[in-house]
Amino acid sequence: MTNKSYIPDLETRSKNVTQWREACRKLDLVTLMFDELIAIIEADLRQQKLEKLQNTNKSER
Repeated sequence: MTNKSYIPDLETRSKNVTQWREACRKLDLVTLMFDELIAIIEADLRQQKLEKLQNTNKSER
């Protein structure tokens, strides 16, 4: 078995770099969307906990 290395021409490399950059940009966008979703869920959970604690405090009086 002979594995010969092949270095693509400049145009092909440039095209691939552009495609990888676009893929990375899209992944960054998805990551930011998930971060936003997590922040919304965490805020909702904090609000629910606050309401639960306030209702518990009222029922103990």
